Amino acid sequence: MTISTGKWGPQVSQQDSNRGAMTVRVEAPEQQTLVLLVEDELIIGRECEGPRIGDPQVSRRHLRIRRIGTSVEVADLGSTNGSHLDGVPLKQPQRVTERCRVLIGDTTISIDPPLALDQPSGTRRITMVRQQDDLRSTSIDVVANMVTSGLIDAEANSLEGETITIVFSDIEASTERATAMGDAAWFALLEEHNVIIRTELARFGGREVKSIGDGFMLVFPSVRRALRFTTSVQERVEAPEGPDLRIRMGIHTGETIIDASGDLFGRHVNLAARVANLAAGGQILASMVVREIAAGRDDALFGEASQAELKGFAEFQTIYEVLWSEEASS
Repeated sequence: MTISTGKWGPQVSQQDSNRGAMTVRVEAPEQQTLVLLVEDELIIGRECEGPRIGDPQVSRRHLRIRRIGTSVEVADLGSTNGSHLDGVPLKQPQRVTERCRVLIGDTTISIDPPLALDQPSGTRRITMVRQQDDLRSTSIDVVANMVTSGLIDAEANSLEGETITIVFSDIEASTERATAMGDAAWFALLEEHNVIIRTELARFGGREVKSIGDGFMLVFPSVRRALRFTTSVQERVEAPEGPDLRIRMGIHTGETIIDASGDLFGRHVNLAARVANLAAGGQILASMVVREIAAGRDDALFGEASQAELKGFAEFQTIYEVLWSEEASS
């Protein structure tokens, strides 16, 4: 899970949220603030199973936040640069019962303990709160906006009324990579990425609806084909001879709607884009519909469910990680 660019979003009050959950706010420099409601345990770091922070001073698995009754235990996981709890170096796990702040590198994490233990543990609930005016659009956002605005290929009109599986993807931190590499090197890497996407797309019978830069919207006639495509792309990229990049991918299934002007629009396109924007590099996320359709197949493995609050959707959405590698499955 990545943190997008921006500032603090609207705060979540303990009274309005799950009383049995911790409220964790993550604020990194020049990045969108992430607000999480967590009912059991959260690992934070640069490369971990929890929120991934782009701060170079943060270790791969830097900090653990764990609920214990109505208190919270905060522990540094042997990080290189250490952690500070309310200004004091965190040398050993500390239990807190009131709001506290933890500094890791240049990233500030504010924690509100749960008010009462009146909810069962074991369910991880994640709420993302974003302040839209401060968001810098990702490649996925740009492609989704173009599609829902009618800027699509004429061939997409043949999709009207079909139940299709939608995949959005882009390269993690592409803007930063392009700036660091320079135009020539970046465009060479981008071309290698695009060849992989389009080669695997043809292999699994998908269709390219729209692409711009490193962002793609693709559609497939079945969930199985989409899952096999996304898995194959990640395997090729992560192979020893693969390109030096990480791809974020999201999958959702639904019925398309096309109006008289040729617009491809509807909540399913938006939901697929929101799911993809939750993914970190090397990660495939899927909606609950995708998980239900693929249930029982030996070649489709999923992680535990997470609840995400997505812009434009009134209800929490259930999201699953597609476990495509041995590391992700462990």
